[in-house]
Amino acid sequence: MLALSAFELTPAKAGAREWLIANGLGGYSSSTAIGMNTRKYHGLLVASLPQGRMVMLSKLEEHAVVAGEQLPLSTNQYPGKVYPEGYRRQIGFSFAEFPEFHYSVEGMRLAKSVRMVYGKNTSLISYRMEGSGEIGLSIRPLLAMRKIHQDPSAQDKSMEFRSDRFGFWTANPQMRMSCSNGSFVPSPDNYRNMLYPAEQERGYPHCETLFSPGVFSCRLQQGEELHLSASVEGIAPSEALELLDRQQMRRMHLIRGYEESSGIAATDFSQALLKAADSFIASRKGRRLIVAGYPWFFEWGRDTMVSLPGLLVYTGRHALAREILFGYSGKIEDGLIPNFITEEGEMSYTSSDASLWYLNAIRHYAEWTGDYSFVQRRLWKPMKQIISGYIQGNSLARMDGDCLLRVLSASSTWMDAQIGGSPVTPRKGKPVEINALWYSNLNFMQELAEKFEDKRMLSIVSPIIEACAESFQKFLSLHEAQLFDVIEPNDATLRPNQIFAVALPHSPLNSLQKKLVFNLVRSKLYTPLGLRTLPHEDSRCHEAYRGNQQQRDEAYHQGMIWPWLLGAFYDAQLEVYPSTQKQILNSLRPLWESMKSGEGCAGTLPEMYEPATGKPAGAISQAWSIAEIIRIYTKAKAQRMSQTAWQAASAKEASKQLEVP
Repeated sequence: MLALSAFELTPAKAGAREWLIANGLGGYSSSTAIGMNTRKYHGLLVASLPQGRMVMLSKLEEHAVVAGEQLPLSTNQYPGKVYPEGYRRQIGFSFAEFPEFHYSVEGMRLAKSVRMVYGKNTSLISYRMEGSGEIGLSIRPLLAMRKIHQDPSAQDKSMEFRSDRFGFWTANPQMRMSCSNGSFVPSPDNYRNMLYPAEQERGYPHCETLFSPGVFSCRLQQGEELHLSASVEGIAPSEALELLDRQQMRRMHLIRGYEESSGIAATDFSQALLKAADSFIASRKGRRLIVAGYPWFFEWGRDTMVSLPGLLVYTGRHALAREILFGYSGKIEDGLIPNFITEEGEMSYTSSDASLWYLNAIRHYAEWTGDYSFVQRRLWKPMKQIISGYIQGNSLARMDGDCLLRVLSASSTWMDAQIGGSPVTPRKGKPVEINALWYSNLNFMQELAEKFEDKRMLSIVSPIIEACAESFQKFLSLHEAQLFDVIEPNDATLRPNQIFAVALPHSPLNSLQKKLVFNLVRSKLYTPLGLRTLPHEDSRCHEAYRGNQQQRDEAYHQGMIWPWLLGAFYDAQLEVYPSTQKQILNSLRPLWESMKSGEGCAGTLPEMYEPATGKPAGAISQAWSIAEIIRIYTKAKAQRMSQTAWQAASAKEASKQLEVP
């Protein structure tokens, strides 16, 4: 559990310490450890609506009332000023299941928590008087009522609403906010020029005027509570509390499912990973999906397939894995699955490798569960469509005469950043990880064709595998310790993509080549937080991820540290150096410390880390970062347990042989 003291709760420090909880619909609640919003994406209720996600309740302007004097508890940033300075009364912040804020007001203790009802666009903000005495609360809800990607506006807002003594309703979009006790008094007002420094740094509009319909007021004595619900569904505080009580069993169910599936007893680390993993699973318009990252990403095909094994297969959520895998089978066009699907349901086919990750995810599912029947009945036909699409060629990739895949779009791999339409890391040609995936998937298809007695498919893939293995040797650079990142045209830039040629279960490299490649990546690109995308000595390497969007895009794949690549790195380590499971498990500790430290977003892992500082960067919570750490942790732990059990059994057998009859 993250716990911060008053010394860490200043705007300068706490502004970079964020939290986020999700509702299983793609919506969320998020802010900082002092409740000061620093992004346009922050909000106590960011709802997932048919028209897309919207920041509805941005925050609360809170005052404690003692002896007629209003004492601020909230903190905001305006141009050139932090006001009010409620953080000065905050004595603690903690995050376990949800965020909790602790205040001292004239010697009296007050606690606040923020929770979301799972499966509902409903947030519950609760206040509890913990010490003796009596305190009054005056709370103004501040509304944004805009889509999450919409630029904030500094213009005054006016919203139609109805009210009663318990709260108010807005009509478009619809939201009900009500209190468990006390009263609501309508008093419309605008809070102007709320400043979001994260957007300011990115070069975007960063000042917003928020609308307040009125004030909630109540008085609390020791042990008494005030609950405020903000709900699209119109859920009252009492109902929200009941629903929250019921959903306490969800976490225990997830833990039990993980333990039964993996045979591994849950630890504090694995429980934190499971909780973070659950935040990315969402339902939208009757369809289950994986959110790629918070706060700004939604559903991405490549991210979904990289994440699915760790989030769902290795955690025991196999029915959901089947549902998502089968769902994507109906979205294949020319052998491609969508690169991303918008919240409105529009699909974009711009990824040359998402389908290859899809096949790899199916392999993980089949090997972990042994459920080849589902693969044969529901997925085998679309899997063959994918292979056919690459062999015949599509708009993004085609198989050349040497049986390697040629990528036709320079920004269609995972290194896809563009500036003004031009790729920052152009990879047109034959990228190494795509061809490593191609070779491994072909071998998987061959195994399935034999199992399913599909002679036609067997006759197609078998000769390709042999030719592909031979052609892959062209990736060997002049010194065999390194693979080209791309060939034809050749790009000898040292990047982490080559690790997949060692990590995947079917590799075209021999044992010596695998060891040389792994050792090079370990010496030049490995950090305990992830793999660098360029070595430090490369002149194009960026050590910081800051500035406007163009400056950040220049750094995105040019030196930043990516946690998700550790999954492949440790797979490669187990291939090259077996029996190093204990070392791998110890190596994951810095990530556990990162999740607990409060740097970045509490209880999760970011998209990237900045090499210069080791601080989180990019999206504050990223699906494949969490997924790959769960997967490699579970794999290493399971192998370690099997190895220990085998050693114990061997020792027992040896002792029997030494017994004197």
